[in-house]
Formats: sequence, C-alpha cells, structure tokens
Amino acid sequence: MAEKKKDGPPSFAAILATIRPSTDVELAENLAKLIEEVKATGKKGTLSVVFEVKPVNGGDRLVIVNDAMKLRLPERTREGTTAFVTDGNGLSRSDPTSSPLFTDEDIRDAGANVDPRTGEIKETPNA
Repeated sequence: MAEKKKDGPPSFAAILATIRPSTDVELAENLAKLIEEVKATGKKGTLSVVFEVKPVNGGDRLVIVNDAMKLRLPERTREGTTAFVTDGNGLSRSDPTSSPLFTDEDIRDAGANVDPRTGEIKETPNA
C-alpha cells in the first residue's frame, strides 16, 4: 500500500486540539448548546470564534495565540399576557369595571355544601 504524501498543514481541528485544547472543548460544548436551542426555537443562532496571533518580542518563531468566542443563542418566543388597565394606570388580571361572579366568602364556603365523594351539591343554604 502506498504512503500518502503530506502536503500542507494538518487539519485545523488537529492544530486547535494541540495548541488550544480548552477552546476546542468549549467550542464543542457551545455548539451543542446552540444546536439544542435552534431545535427548540426553530430559529437561527451563531457561534463565532476569532483567533489573534501576535509575535513574541518581535521574533518570527514564537507567537502567542489568543481566542475570543461569541455564542448568540436564538431568542425564545415569549407569550404575552392579557391584562386590564386600572384607573391608576396599573394592570389587573380581572376587569376592574365588572362585578365579580363570586365574593371571597362564596369561594371560601364553596366546598361546605358539596359531597366530597360524589361532587353532588347537598342542600344549599338560603335557597
């Protein structure tokens, strides 16, 4: 079997795993997070990495490699809530202009006249 001749540098992944192994792992973890959120939201997101390479002491054989990573997850759709505006410009879940169907006392006493086994209404008081 003939040997393959190596032309050019090794793969980027091999270089990254050798010189910046924590970046390699962090990229893989962030990519998994990104994929999870894209699947959950049906929206796009991005994962970007920038490498900065600078010479040490002006030399040509020693460099410092830094990286910066930016993960932008897709935003989940937030559902709105309906609310009524009160006289003082506050918000309320119930309509402040309508009368309640039941008073607080009615709600507290609701279970007193119901058979817990059958759910059947017993005698209603004052009826």
